Order: sequence, then C-alpha cells, then structure tokens
Amino acid sequence: MATQKIVLDDKLKRVWDKTYLSLDNNHKTITQREEYRKSMVKNDSSLTNNEKKFLLDELQKIYDKLKIDENSVEKQQCNNCQNWHQAIQYCEFCIRKYLENNFRNWTSGNDEIDKLIKECQQKAVSPRHVIEWINYDQFENIEHLTEGGCATIYTAIWKDGCYDKWNSENQMLERFGRRKVILKRLNNSNSNDAHWFQEVTLSFTLDNTFNSLAMYCGVTNDPSTHDYVLVLDYYDDDLRHFLKDNYHSLTLLKKYKVIYEIACNLNEIHRQNVIHRDLHSGNVLFSARTSQWYIGDLGLSGPVDKPFNSIYGNLPYVAPEVYCGQIYTTKSDIFSIGILMWEVITGETPYGDRDHDTDLAFDIASGYRPTIYENIPLEYATLMKQCWDANPNNRPHANIIFDKMELLIKSLYEEMDRQESFFSKIIDFFKSSSTKNEDNQVIKNTQSNENKSEIYKIKTSKVYTFNFSIQPRNATDEQQA
Repeated sequence: MATQKIVLDDKLKRVWDKTYLSLDNNHKTITQREEYRKSMVKNDSSLTNNEKKFLLDELQKIYDKLKIDENSVEKQQCNNCQNWHQAIQYCEFCIRKYLENNFRNWTSGNDEIDKLIKECQQKAVSPRHVIEWINYDQFENIEHLTEGGCATIYTAIWKDGCYDKWNSENQMLERFGRRKVILKRLNNSNSNDAHWFQEVTLSFTLDNTFNSLAMYCGVTNDPSTHDYVLVLDYYDDDLRHFLKDNYHSLTLLKKYKVIYEIACNLNEIHRQNVIHRDLHSGNVLFSARTSQWYIGDLGLSGPVDKPFNSIYGNLPYVAPEVYCGQIYTTKSDIFSIGILMWEVITGETPYGDRDHDTDLAFDIASGYRPTIYENIPLEYATLMKQCWDANPNNRPHANIIFDKMELLIKSLYEEMDRQESFFSKIIDFFKSSSTKNEDNQVIKNTQSNENKSEIYKIKTSKVYTFNFSIQPRNATDEQQA
C-alpha cells in the first residue's frame, strides 16, 4: 500500500505554530531554537510517526538556510570539498561549485543579467533557492492571467522545473520536474532604460534566506517581444481574491495569522532598508503548498514612463502624507498594513463604494478612514488605528505589529486549549461523546456588512498626480461617523 502523502493541514499548522510561539529568551541561538522546536514535534502525542517526520524535515530545511548566515553555528567538514559547511542536509559550498562549473553552459545575452545571476548562485543557501537563466522554450501551456501597471502576468508549465535537492552521492543538483509557475513580463524591458533592472536585482538579492517575498526562480526572455520575463513560484491566490472566495470560512485565528505573516515579511524587507511603496491585497500572495502568505511585486517605481512627482499605487493603501507631497518612508508601508488589517478583519474592499479619484485621496489626507465596526476586537482595532494614524511618527514599526499580532495569536491558542481541556473533562465525567463547534466564540467571524453590493470591488495600482497643500490629519469620531 502506498504511503499517504502528508500535507501541512490545519492540525500540523497548529503544531508548527505552537513550536514557534513557545520559543522564549532561553532559546537565544539558532541551534537552540531548532532543537527546541524539533523536541516539541518529537514529543507531541497527537502526531503520527509520518507527520513527525514531515514536520522535522520541514524544520530542517528552514534551519539549514538560517544556519548559513549564523557564524556561531557549529560547522561540519564536507567529505567531498573539505569545506566546513553549516547546513545539515547538504554542503552549500558543493552546490555553489556545481553551479559555477555550469556557468559556461548558459548566457542571457546580457552581461549585467549574467553577472547578477552568477553572483546570486555563488550565494545560494539551499537547492530550492537557486536563481537561473531559463530558456524560453522550457515553458509550455502559457496562459494570460492578468495585467499590472508595468507588467503582464501569465501562468505556465516549466518542463524541467526548478532545482529541488542536492544529490551528495552524484555531486549534482536534481530538478523537481514539471512545475506550474508564474511568468511576469516586464513591459518595455527591451528598451535601453535600465529602470526595469531594479526590480530584477531586488527580487533576486533581497530575500536570500527569510522567504519574506514571493520566491523567484530566475529570468527568461520572450523571443517574440524581446521583453525580459521574471519566473516566480506558483501562488494559488492573492489576498483580495482569497478573501472574496473564503472569508465566510475564516476564523479569527486565521485572519490574525494573515496579518502576522505580512508584518513579519514586511519587517524583513524594512530591515534591509527597502520600502515596498505599493503594498495592497493584490500584492499579498498565498501558497497552498506551504499555507503561508508572501509579499510580491517589488517594482517600487511603477511604469518607467511615470510622470515626475506622480504617485503610483492602489489609492486606498497610499499613506496620506504621500498625497501631500512628502516622500515614501517605511512608515508609509505601515499605513498600508493598517488598511490591510481592516480588509482582512471585515472581508470588505477599502472604500469599495468610492471611485479612486481626487475626492477620495483628499478625504484620506483629511482623516477619512474605513468604518471600525463594534465587533472588531478592541486590541486589534487599536493596533489598526495606530497603523493608519495621519502622523507617520505615531505609527508602529513592522516588528511591533509582528510582536503584537503574535501575542493576540498566542491568546487565541491558549483560549482554544482551555476550551478543549474543559470539553475533555466533561467527556471524561459523563463517559460519553461530545462534539464542539471548531469556530467557537474566541475565533468567530467578524464581518458586519455581508450584503453590501460593493464588498468585493477590486481595483489595481495606477499612476496619480496629487500634491495637496494641507497637513495630513486624523478625523474626529464625529467626522469619521
């Protein structure tokens, strides 16, 4: 009988979350954190042996990448190249040497792109995170998906697929095989304007270890248009469409975890001194394979022909100070997080009944914000209002949002454990079976306006020209109402 494939379902995700959320100051090093989490998995009586093996393998993959950047981690000497490596499942130096030996077998035809790819490959931290030049004939079943402000998006099948694992016996990288991917055609990238190359560089170099961003596999070139095309891992949905299709089945816990993961990812982007500038629900992507959320689209500047002093973005998520002529900062991204928090907790599109025009932009600069319904949890609403404060200095940093969302998630898990313990005692007392509602009161749905016709009105980023001669402000309670 074939062994059933293990997937990261709600049960395993809960165990996974608990191993992370229970870490404390006693686990200071990467090795201590790794061993503690592995120990929790091994000692969890609710897991089968196959489930434990699956989680332990996933933990190893994560910590192998993290260890490579941690000098304090004990190293092992490779039997093949004699270098002292830090990963457990492979030797990162052997992988890099293998890639280097293959340099002569490919070229993009563009010296700058070749140089960038080679530099990325010489910093590869795992088999699964290798940037490549990919010949366009490797793709089949190419289908148009959507249009963006400066790119056209397709789905396709990559015939060979990305690198997947290191074969230490044969000293070679092995490929995944046929795999669905996203192709992002960078419009006008065949021009001499090097602006488009900014996104390629950031996409390939910004997130080598932490998986904060949508994962890029490499770059190709469409011979019919000569435009460069970024190749991304396939993502099942963006946040806006995910909420449209799944909101009524989302528990409060799952909504909190969406914001928790977005804040964690944004913190890593900010930690590397990069501002996103166009963070909205269409740029937050979900992978069913990993059950995680990722931030996408680092175009940053929008179309290359964008007028000087104009704004490129999805209007409801743009910070009010930007409308008033101030520059983007990391705190501008935090305003976007505040709007995303409202969108996730309510399921509605921000200002879904309004046109994206000068009037709406001016109202936002003057303090207009989405309605805070009375059944939105107080701690969450308080954090959300701090994020969209008119004064950027009053907005929290991304790591503060991450920490506060972690506390909210911990409190929900603790409440769930208490309720499970309570029901378990009742079952033991009466010696009978009992069924409880998984979506109980502490994780209830909080939507307040289910029949609103504009609830899922979707708009994309575009270029605006605003420069209001006012100081951004917060509306009073009376004005907001």
